[in-house]
Amino acid sequence: MALASCAKGLPALKSSALKTSENLIPETPCEAPNYWCTWAVQNYMYGHHLQELSPEILEGDSGSRLAHNAMNERVLLGKDGWAHAFFPRIRKDLYLMLDDGWESGGTATFELDAAKFPSFSGSPAERLAGLNKAIQSTDWRGAALWCRNTPGGTKDEHIEMLSQQADVRYWKIDIGDPEFHLVEVRKADHTRLQFEHVHGEPPLNGDWRGDGRFGAQPRGSHRQQILAHTDVYRTYDVTSILSLPTTLDRLAEMLRGAQGQTDVRALLNVEDEVYVAAVMGCTMGVLRHPLDGLRPGPDTDLFFNGSRLAKRRMDEVVRALRWQRIAPPFAAGSGSVEVSEEILTDNWTFERGQTWETDLVGQTAHQGAPACVARNIALPRVTSSGEKPFVFASRFPNGAVAIGLQERTRSGHAWYMPPANVELHVGDAPGPFGVFGSCATISLVFDKPIAGKRILAQDLASDEALDVTDHVHIDRQGLQLTEANLRSFGLRSVSNGDLSSPAMVLTLR
Repeated sequence: MALASCAKGLPALKSSALKTSENLIPETPCEAPNYWCTWAVQNYMYGHHLQELSPEILEGDSGSRLAHNAMNERVLLGKDGWAHAFFPRIRKDLYLMLDDGWESGGTATFELDAAKFPSFSGSPAERLAGLNKAIQSTDWRGAALWCRNTPGGTKDEHIEMLSQQADVRYWKIDIGDPEFHLVEVRKADHTRLQFEHVHGEPPLNGDWRGDGRFGAQPRGSHRQQILAHTDVYRTYDVTSILSLPTTLDRLAEMLRGAQGQTDVRALLNVEDEVYVAAVMGCTMGVLRHPLDGLRPGPDTDLFFNGSRLAKRRMDEVVRALRWQRIAPPFAAGSGSVEVSEEILTDNWTFERGQTWETDLVGQTAHQGAPACVARNIALPRVTSSGEKPFVFASRFPNGAVAIGLQERTRSGHAWYMPPANVELHVGDAPGPFGVFGSCATISLVFDKPIAGKRILAQDLASDEALDVTDHVHIDRQGLQLTEANLRSFGLRSVSNGDLSSPAMVLTLR
C-alpha cells in the first residue's frame, strides 16, 4: 500500500505541547561488544604544529609508523586526552580499543609499554589491570586490546591469563590465529574473553575499475569458516569516501552465506558505519573522532575526508548505540536475509590526501552494493524518479524493527540523498520502530488497521518522547512520515555544529 505525500495540511510541530515526560530508551547500556578504536585518531596526531605537511608521509608504512608512535599515556589519559574528551554520553556502551602502539616487544606480547605508560607499575598483569581501571574510571566500559599474529602454543595461554588477571574482556585480532587456538585455550581455561577475527581485505572490493563487487561467500568459504569459529567477525578496512557501499556489499554477502546456519552465533562488526550497525543487528568498531583543524593547509586526514564530514557527525554514534539498548545485535546465522537484485554503484576519483593507498591516488574507483538488504523482514519498496538511496532494514528477535536510508557518492558529488519514497511492511511486529536517515516519505505498513493508536516519537539522542499523533499521516494500516517529520522528530537534540543524519524511535500505543 503506497501512501501519498501529506506534508501539507498537518499542524505545525510545537514541542512544548507534545512532551510526554516519557523516555523510550533504556538507561542500561547494551551488552554487545561495541567499541571506539584509537587507530584513526592515532593517524591524525602527527603534524599539528608544522607549518606544512606533505600527505605522502601519512600514507602506507610511514603513516602506520607515525600512528604507532602517537599512542601514549598523555594523549590517552591526560587531562584533555581521548578517554576524557570523547563520547561523554555513551562511554558505558563502549569499550575503549587500544590499537597498535600500546604494547612493547611485538604485536601480541600483551605487555603494556612502560616507556609510553610510565604511571603503571608492577608485573605485566598489574600494569594492564592499572590501565584498564584508569579507563573505567573515565566511564568507559573498559579497555579492549588490539593484537596481530598471536604466538600460538603455550604462549597463547600466557597472554590470555594476562588479560584475565587484568579483567580485559575483548581482543581485536587483526590477522592471525588461523587455527582458532585462542578459542580452544579459552574453552579449556574458562576465561571471559571475547575474540574478534578478520579476513584481511584491501580497502576496496573486487575489481574497483569495473563493478567493484565483493563476491559471494558461500558456506565453507574461508571467510565463512572464520565467522563460524569466532565471536565477532569484522568486515575490515575501507576508504573514507566509499565506505558505505564497500561495507554494505561485504555485509550482504556474509549474511547470505551464513543464512540458515543457526550454529553460527558470531556477530558481524561493520566498523564505523554506525547506522548500518544499528539497523542490521551488527556491532560497531567506531573510528570517528571530533579532532579537526589541527593540521596545516587542507587539514589532511586519510581516515575521514570528503563531503560526508564524518567527524562532524558524532551524534550518529550516540543515536546508534542508544538504539542498541532497545534492539541489540544478533547472530549472523539467525533468521533470514533478503538481498535485492538491483545494484547501486558509487564511484570516486581519489586525490592525494584522501586515502592511505598510494596506488589509488588519481584513480576512479567503483563500488557496487545491493540497493536493499533486509534481515527477517521483506525488502523495502523504494520508488524514485531518478537515483535511489541505499536502504536496509531488520526485524530483531525481540520484535523491534529498524530501517536505514543512506546517501550516494559520485565523483564530484559526494554524500547526497536522492529523493525517494520508501515503504516497509512491518506485519505484526510490535516494535519499537527505529528510523535512521531521511527521504521524501517513509511508510510503515502494518497487518492490521492502526487508526486510533497514539504515536510517540523520540530522537535517539534525546531523553524524552513526543506525542506526534496529530503530526503524522495514518491511512488504515499505514503510518507515513515526511522528510519534515523525520528531521523534526529525529533531530530534536543536536550537539553544537553537528551534521548528523536524523534517527528516531517510534512506538504505537
